[in-house]
Amino acid sequence: MFKQLQQALSLPRMIMTVQSDNGNGTVKLISDSGLSITAIGSGSPGAKVYVQDGRVLGTAADLPHTEIEV
Repeated sequence: MFKQLQQALSLPRMIMTVQSDNGNGTVKLISDSGLSITAIGSGSPGAKVYVQDGRVLGTAADLPHTEIEV
């Protein structure tokens, strides 16, 4: 039950693009909407990665997508 509560309260997983590797174990990332953050992890510039709670979880598929406002 505690794990379910933690998952419900955790930040959402996002797909972001690596802008640069800072060389200190962090990377600068940008989302498609323009949000820019620094996260713990690594990646090569231009790569798509999964990010959650300020950490890079792994590489994401570089697939086309669109956002639709409702």
